[in-house]
This record gives sequence, structure tokens and C-alpha cells, in this order.
Amino acid sequence: MSAPMEAPVIEVDGLKKHFPIRKGLLRRTVGHVHAVDGVSFSIGEGETLGLVGESGCGKSTVARTVMRLVEPTAGTIRLGGTEVTTLSKAQMRPFRRQMQMVFQDPFSSLNPRMTAGAIVREPLLVHGVASGAEADARTAEIFRQVGLREAQMGNFPHQFSGGQRQRVSIARALVGNPKLILADEPTASLDKKNGQEAVEILQRLAREQGCTILLVTHDYRILDMADRVVTLEDGIIAPENATNNT
Repeated sequence: MSAPMEAPVIEVDGLKKHFPIRKGLLRRTVGHVHAVDGVSFSIGEGETLGLVGESGCGKSTVARTVMRLVEPTAGTIRLGGTEVTTLSKAQMRPFRRQMQMVFQDPFSSLNPRMTAGAIVREPLLVHGVASGAEADARTAEIFRQVGLREAQMGNFPHQFSGGQRQRVSIARALVGNPKLILADEPTASLDKKNGQEAVEILQRLAREQGCTILLVTHDYRILDMADRVVTLEDGIIAPENATNNT
């Protein structure tokens, strides 16, 4: 008897996100923008799925909705076989450790009042992964792994270059050994060299941890890191990808 197949790390089925259009003094809803309109895909353990498309096609909305940073209009999201679509904020908390995000603008996504070390250490403390000397040691280790010096842990975000800030973001996302990384246009604010380096670091560390990646991008130069690629057009998976997205 063959062993049962493991559930994909992430399963998205019929995901929709419609934003209301409001007009007039009373801000009445007169229509909706169908930013995401029925997207389905799944990603296996250790796999990288590239979600590509032109600006405005809805790919960043897919990532933010999967993370529950914005609430879906319809559809289901399963993490490790557990549906998380309708969980409350309190119920979602145990799953937050498993899903982490690397944003396209590292400057705006990093707290300017916190040191880089504190930013990276924070997920360990929030999710109860480690504290004290253990958290400090793990933070120093991930700094070295992303190519930053331990001495830079005391620096603030404005003291880093754009490429270095994205490395801090990657360190923060990976420090707690998540199951899934959602990388939303991780090269958008970087030049070609720094963008390529950031993606290579993300891919290398994710593979070492057995982490799954949803890579959202319009930069076709970095798609060679993806095991599979699907194209999003006007909020839906392009027809040529419809049978190849699971």
C-alpha cells in the first residue's frame, strides 16, 4: 500500500478580491473593481511558484489576500491542509509564524524606530520561538547568512543601502523557519545587481530550510529560480496556465 500524499503547503481555490467603488457625499457603492477574480493554485513543500504578470493585473493582491492582510471576497485558502480563510485574527496567530512576507519596498516595511537586530529578532519573540540569548544568537546567525555583519544589528534602516535593507527583510522573514514565504516584487526597488543578489539569497536560504515560496513579480529575469510559473491577466490565471497551476 502506497503512503498517502502529503497536502500541499498552500492551496488556493477560487480566490476573489473585489474592491468597492464609492461615489458621492454618502460614499455609496456604485460598483466593484475585480482585482482578483477566481484564482486557484497549490504549491508543494520546498517548491517555488512564480506568479507573473504586468502591473495592475492583481498579483500583489493575491499575495496580500493569501496572507490575510486584506480579506478575500470569496474562495478558500488552506495552509498545510487547514482552511484559514475565515479564521479570526486571534485564530490566525498560530499560522502567522508559518507564513511570512518579503515586501517590494524594504524601506517602508521596516520600522524606522527599531534597530535592524530588533526588527529581525521580533518574530522570534512574538511567536514564542526563542528569547534572550537564544534569540540573540539566532538573529546574529541569520544576519551572517544573508551577508550582513553582526555589528550591523545595531544600525537603523536608514543606515543601510536598498540592497542591504532587503536582506534585513529576508532575514526577518526567514528567522523563524516558516513554511511559506510570499515574496511580493522583491526586486522592484533595487537595481539589477542588488535585486539578483537578494533573490539568490532568498532562494538559497529557503532551500536550506525546506521553505516554499510564492514569488510574485513582473521581472522575468528572476523567474529562472521558479520551479513553475503561472501568468495572471486581469485578475485571473491566463488560459494557457489553467491546466498547469496545481
